Amino acid sequence: MRIYLATSWKNESVARAVAAWLRADKHEVDCFCEEGNRFVFRWTDIADDLMEHDAVTFLEDPRVQRAFLEDKKWIDWSQAVVMIMPCGRSAHLEAGYAKGKGKHLFIWGEFAKGEFDVMYGFADGVYRSLHGIGELLSVLRRLEGRPE
Repeated sequence: MRIYLATSWKNESVARAVAAWLRADKHEVDCFCEEGNRFVFRWTDIADDLMEHDAVTFLEDPRVQRAFLEDKKWIDWSQAVVMIMPCGRSAHLEAGYAKGKGKHLFIWGEFAKGEFDVMYGFADGVYRSLHGIGELLSVLRRLEGRPE
């Protein structure tokens, strides 16, 4: 299955580990922080003038436009999105866009007490990180018609 990982830079090491687990289980994975096949955008790329921007001027920056198109391309390519928690607005928008396009959505990771949303009900599965990766892999195998 083709999988897009949605999360934040603070989870870079976790995203890389999840990508490795998924690839070891024979999935194709787009991981936002892995250079090579994709354009990787970091907030530090525009840090020198970040505080000079608001939402409108930020979106006018060519680097931001390129990052948006790159992420959208990979979400469109995917069959499923795994949103790794905790994460911010961008990952949540990516997950919502993907679900609206008819893709499978799975939410996995650390869930802090008191932090939740009723809209997580859109997800095809929500998994805590401790044992959840095994459950997630089983579900992905089932969706592909592979033995668990």
